[in-house]
Amino acid sequence: MDSPGARRVGRPRDPFVEERLLRVTQELIAEVGIEALTINRVAERAGASKATLFRRWDDKRSLVRDAVAAFDIDTTIPNTGSLRGDLEALVRAWVSPIGYPPSEFRHVIAAISRDPDIWRAYDAATHAERTRGLTVVVKRAVTRGEAEPVRYDAAFVTRAVHALAVEHAAQRELPLDEAFVARVLDSIVEPILGVGRDPEADARDVAAGIPLHVRR
Repeated sequence: MDSPGARRVGRPRDPFVEERLLRVTQELIAEVGIEALTINRVAERAGASKATLFRRWDDKRSLVRDAVAAFDIDTTIPNTGSLRGDLEALVRAWVSPIGYPPSEFRHVIAAISRDPDIWRAYDAATHAERTRGLTVVVKRAVTRGEAEPVRYDAAFVTRAVHALAVEHAAQRELPLDEAFVARVLDSIVEPILGVGRDPEADARDVAAGIPLHVRR
């Protein structure tokens, strides 16, 4: 007989099962969005029982929160030889975790924007790496003589990009494609860093009716 207050020790959880469930949840978020995701769909695709999921998570929201926090973000800091190339690679990585094209990850961005708890989980898992990457590529550009030293808040810049991604993907339901990346760099990131376009060339394009984000 168990003594009062004794804790039953059950079979230890298999970490590979939990990893599989999180991965399947990520796939479904990217494919159908959070609203259409159900515990039943996760269990069916993972080949697991609903009981297996509920032993690990109390409800769908807690499962989704952990799945979003577990997205694999590419933490490789690009070195393309130019600041523009490095910034393009960084922004692409910020809006597209490993294995998910931006068109699919739009569902995740939309979900993050609607739930503060999920947003905090994603931000905690990714923000430091985004900020570190931006800081490194800018310092490298200054060392190359490609950019002048400038005071800027790297954390603010990365959050500004995320806010634009939310507005673009969740509110306007537009893809996070190459045009989005170019527009973010042209309108937000490069102006803050004090680099980018030739003002005289921009003035000529504006006079000719050419959108600035089209010219690279």
